Amino acid sequence: AGAQQVLYVADKLTRKMLPKLAKHFDRENVHISMFATQWLVTIYTSNFPFDLVTRVWDCFLYEGWKVVYRVMLALLKDSSPKLLKMNFESILTYFRTLPGQVDGLAIMTVAFEIPLKRTLIQKYEKEW
Repeated sequence: AGAQQVLYVADKLTRKMLPKLAKHFDRENVHISMFATQWLVTIYTSNFPFDLVTRVWDCFLYEGWKVVYRVMLALLKDSSPKLLKMNFESILTYFRTLPGQVDGLAIMTVAFEIPLKRTLIQKYEKEW
């Protein structure tokens, strides 16, 4: 998957699974590429805690991109109460500091509670 396709799918999934947050990002002119590119392109190895990275990669090797999107949605879902109160600048600052504050086990627990279907990912990949 190319970076642009991955971001397209991530944006569509965010809009479907977290519509309130997606609308807030639209109002604040925050595009998914402003925070998720590094997460997704590096599959979280860029600056997330080692415990999260190893968990994501274990799952990635088994189930592919589905877990990468699940973790992104979990990070956003977990952060939503804070993000919904923030403006553009605060949101971007928050995302710069987020990796250092992540509890890998907690995020993976949230990630696997998200009812994401492979068919939905494939639908968005085909739309691209």
